Amino acid sequence: MSTILLTGGAGGLGRSITQNLLKNGHTVIATLEPGGHALDSQPNLLTYELDLTDEAGCQALVQKLVAEHGGIDAAVLLVGGFAMGSIAETDFAGIEKLFRLNFQTTYQVARPVFEQMSQQADGGRFILVGARPALVPSAGKHMVAYALSKSLVIQLSELINAEGKDKNIVSTVLVPSTIDTPVNRKAMPDADPANWVKPEDIAELIDFVTFGAGKMLRESVLKVYNKA
Repeated sequence: MSTILLTGGAGGLGRSITQNLLKNGHTVIATLEPGGHALDSQPNLLTYELDLTDEAGCQALVQKLVAEHGGIDAAVLLVGGFAMGSIAETDFAGIEKLFRLNFQTTYQVARPVFEQMSQQADGGRFILVGARPALVPSAGKHMVAYALSKSLVIQLSELINAEGKDKNIVSTVLVPSTIDTPVNRKAMPDADPANWVKPEDIAELIDFVTFGAGKMLRESVLKVYNKA
């Protein structure tokens, strides 16, 4: 089966995706935040603590994985962060913080993986995570840094598709609404989580897009909103 690099494996979404990929027989290499939550040991699961803002560290990990596994078939890049704030409330330090959390952590893994996939006969697949505020200005006006940083992630996916078109490298952006995680339930106790998106459903969608009939899709931005 396939070898998949997944960032943010211990997060609320990452755990569900990791379990689904393992269930379907794939090898999952998950990055974890240094000093953060861990994942239970399982067959075909490898974990590495890595600060994704460390460019040299990201490059070294990709080189190590290629040497040990022969290549990376797919990269599911989940790490990110969130902050509220209108234009008046958001200084450039706030922009930089979300830039690092959402774009830098994605780009610094995507770049060496893309270079490796370019050398593979079968290319590879990327799954990136966008956000509705990056697509809808009225939704992003109260979370400016978040919207701007996620818009860069969406643009990166388009650039990967443009450069990877002749190399069989395809990137898909998932744009979820509120994900039903313990953190979000605690933060929004009065909301109805039945309207949110379940992590398990996103995990199934990733498998469909990457390895199922959905792998024929190209240049896709999938709006995973449910009723939210």
